[in-house]
Amino acid sequence: MLRVVTDFFTKGKKKMSPRRLAAAALVAGGLAVGAMAAPASAASAQVTETWHLMGSYAYYGDCVKAGVKAISNGAAQDFSCKPSGSRYDFYLYY
Repeated sequence: MLRVVTDFFTKGKKKMSPRRLAAAALVAGGLAVGAMAAPASAASAQVTETWHLMGSYAYYGDCVKAGVKAISNGAAQDFSCKPSGSRYDFYLYY
């Protein structure tokens, strides 16, 4: 691989300095390693959609208002307001 890099940069030109040659080899090696590592990092970056407790409201209407706002902003796919004692727990699905 180093030979290919040196041939590319030295064809028809004067010889490259050892420092520039080493830099070109490091770049080529980094590109090869990055190409192999990309699929694994993309797969691990996927997030599982699930319900998240976002807070608690004293009034049911306030809870619903927050859910509608979250959906209209595109922050969530669904919401739920479940009674919890004298309050309403606010859940978002995203």
